[in-house]
Amino acid sequence: MTRCKNCMRTLALALTLVLSLSISVPARAAVDETNAHRLNALGLFLGTGSGYDLGGSATRLHGIIMLTRMLGEEDAALSFDGPCPFSDVAAGKPSAYTGYAFAQGYTTGVSATTFNPGGTLSFKHYITFLLRALGYDDGAGDFTFAASLDKAVEIGMMTRASADCILQKQYALYRGDLVDLSVSALTTPLADGSATLAESLAKKGVFTWEEGRAQGLIGGGQESYVHSSLRNTGAPKPEQSASSGAVSRVTKTYALPSGSVSADVITVDTSAPGVSVRAAMVNQKLGASAPFSSIVSASGADVIVNANFFAAYSGQDKFPVGHVMADGTFLYGVSGLTSFGFTGSGAVYVGRPAVFFYVRGGGNSWACYEMNSKTQGSDLSVVYTPAFGGSVPIKIDGTATTVAGGVITDVRTVTAGETVAIPADGYVMVFGNDFTSTSWYREPAVGTSVTLTPGLTDSDTSGFPMEEITAMVSGGPRLVENGAICTTLEPGFQEARFTSAVTSRTALGKLADGKLVIVSTGSASIQQLRELMLQLGCVEAVNLDGGGSTALAYQGKLIRSPGRELTTTLQIFTH
Repeated sequence: MTRCKNCMRTLALALTLVLSLSISVPARAAVDETNAHRLNALGLFLGTGSGYDLGGSATRLHGIIMLTRMLGEEDAALSFDGPCPFSDVAAGKPSAYTGYAFAQGYTTGVSATTFNPGGTLSFKHYITFLLRALGYDDGAGDFTFAASLDKAVEIGMMTRASADCILQKQYALYRGDLVDLSVSALTTPLADGSATLAESLAKKGVFTWEEGRAQGLIGGGQESYVHSSLRNTGAPKPEQSASSGAVSRVTKTYALPSGSVSADVITVDTSAPGVSVRAAMVNQKLGASAPFSSIVSASGADVIVNANFFAAYSGQDKFPVGHVMADGTFLYGVSGLTSFGFTGSGAVYVGRPAVFFYVRGGGNSWACYEMNSKTQGSDLSVVYTPAFGGSVPIKIDGTATTVAGGVITDVRTVTAGETVAIPADGYVMVFGNDFTSTSWYREPAVGTSVTLTPGLTDSDTSGFPMEEITAMVSGGPRLVENGAICTTLEPGFQEARFTSAVTSRTALGKLADGKLVIVSTGSASIQQLRELMLQLGCVEAVNLDGGGSTALAYQGKLIRSPGRELTTTLQIFTH
């Protein structure tokens, strides 16, 4: 017990230095520090040089430190003398924590050599850590990363209302949330029901039973986490912190070299407290559509705009074009187009991310080139999730591998014309015969526990931090790239409607300071849209779906109504 507490006290200086390098967060109103005091008394949570900093962002390094403490393995981490593969982690205790966590399989870096220790930690990431500390195994199918909040609700660690508001509004995780979630986990029974997490730590000597009881974490009953937006005290409330200037709208006529254009221009400080960006697909299902007015009334967002192109005409399947990620989960993944990606902390990334969908387990890895694409080929691999539907029609001869609950349940040869059911809690991988004939392919084995995660290919140059991206939409053609007009037309965007036609259009842009710009106009050519985005100060910009799909709502009012039902939208929340 003494050695463990001494280690924790020694860590205080190092942790203070690490946190001083983290992304700064605007000053916030005083919050309830009760839970921070409780954890501090047990040596589980240390402050910074200026207090607990409950309004500060929770970082990736901080999450690893808390995980090792919640597992009762801090002594082992601090005495770890193995290598740390990450060059961006400071030597000493930060290196020991991350090296130990990597060696134990608790975490991986953002690449083979980098960890991004100061990167923001999301609710899904930290709750996944806590569930593992409680003995739940996502590799064995106890839960999934995407549904980690649902699992927390199921075991009483979090209220349903809290999970819903976090997922809907994409709230960032603050140190105050980390503290409150940790308290909830400590009072929650382990997966095997043998004890609570606090009781198990007392058995390991992390603190005494008397100390645990004194803080109400042993014998006091389970304490379910409630998000600060649903109570009057606690961690910072993003919706109360958002300034009125975080989102602004200007409607005017802009004089451009190729002619004047009237447009609605909305500027969003996506990093401002309380602001969140969400991509949404009707019913989270491919092919589903709804009137824009219905989407607006059901959303509650401050700004809603149409997003990806889709097969919109009569008799077509209404599938999107390009990547779509909603609430941190890919619904559709086909690389090649310019995408806007948004992190939970409000960072905006623009590029053409080359994404594979990796299924890993049993020492093997299978790379699926696309997700939920109807295109199948002998040399391709595609993964199908419930967003695609209840089953997938097979168009080629090959192999279908079914995963349910995180475990491979079926591997079989298929031929064109068959149909394979997609489990509600899993997915199906379809491999063409040429793909399975490659030297790197390994036959999947029934009973293997696997995970499905998106990742960038080795040749990718976009730099999207895939672990942090929570929303993504795509479009084309690209309008502005690296601060200059881009006239390159990607394949599929060379028709007259993308060159000379004058029609209603929608565009997204990124300013040099990171702010998001949304433009909606009733009449413009692609060249005029390029010039407008550049004039507005965009260093990156892309054209989204337009014509009969052009839609914009601002503060609940329909500014521009589309001529058809929509499938995918981008939504901005400020509360």
